[in-house]
Order: sequence, then structure tokens, then C-alpha cells
Amino acid sequence: MITIISGTNRKNSNSAKVARLYQNLIKEKGLASQVLDLAELSSDFVSNMYSNHTQEVEQVIQNYVSDIKHFVFVIPEYNGSFTGAIKLFMDGISPKYFNHKSAMLVGVASGRAGNIVGLSQFTTVLNHVKVEVFSNKVLLSGIDGLLDESGKMTNDNQLKIIENQIDTYKSIHGL
Repeated sequence: MITIISGTNRKNSNSAKVARLYQNLIKEKGLASQVLDLAELSSDFVSNMYSNHTQEVEQVIQNYVSDIKHFVFVIPEYNGSFTGAIKLFMDGISPKYFNHKSAMLVGVASGRAGNIVGLSQFTTVLNHVKVEVFSNKVLLSGIDGLLDESGKMTNDNQLKIIENQIDTYKSIHGL
């Protein structure tokens, strides 16, 4: 199982669309995956992560993190970096749940750099909790022009880049 995390708490985000796109492509390649959209968590989820782990927090950790070995983080660019929502999510979960796992990273940006800086900074966070980050990162620049309203990728070259990332990761990890 692969957990795909949409790294923003913004409703109906392009990141969530990209996460669903990854889920469909991963399924086409014969692998199981699930999406954790941070926008679907309750408004008090973060405060409950720190004070008292509610049933919702425990379920998210159990279902999406603790027994999962592979992740895809879809990280939108916010102010030249990654979102506070994904930072709070990472900070609120014990590093032991991430140790010795691996992840693919996908940057999403309206601009032209595909959140390259945010992915570099998030790589440091993941490395700190002992997650091996796959070097082939996908940078989706000008995201508004790459997806249609339903979240389908309209750019064949970008689609090939995404499929190459998934195929290479799958091959390296023997999935």
C-alpha cells in the first residue's frame, strides 16, 4: 500500500487533484494506494495531535502512516516553501512512524519553479525522520494550465514524467 498525501488543508486544491491523478496512475500499474487529503481532516485535528490523541488522530496514524512503507507527498508551493498544514502534520506524528520508509515527492505551483525550493526543504524534514526520499522529484509548474476541471492531466509530456517517476520507483523498490 502507498499513501498519497495532499499537503494542504485548502479545499478543492490542485494538490488534491494531483494526488487523485497519482492514485489512478498507481492503480493502473497494479499497485494499491490511498489518498490522505489534509483538507478532509477535522478543524481541530492539529490541536488534538499535540494535546490528546483523539480517535481521529489515532485512525489517521494507523490507516495512513504506521503500517505504510511508501509515500507520495504532493506539496504545493506556499510563499516559496511548503505549507504549514504539512509541517504541522509531520510535527504532530512521532518520527518512529516514519523511520526507515521511503517517499516520492511532487511539487505543485502556479508559477514556473514547481516548488523546487519547498521540496528541497521538505526533503530535509523527511530525512530528519529517517525517510529515504526518491531523487526523481516531479515539479508541476503552471499547474492551472496542466489540469482540466476534473483533475485530468492535459499535458502529455508531464504525464510521461509522472509515469516515469512511478515506474522507476516501482522498479527500484521491487513493488
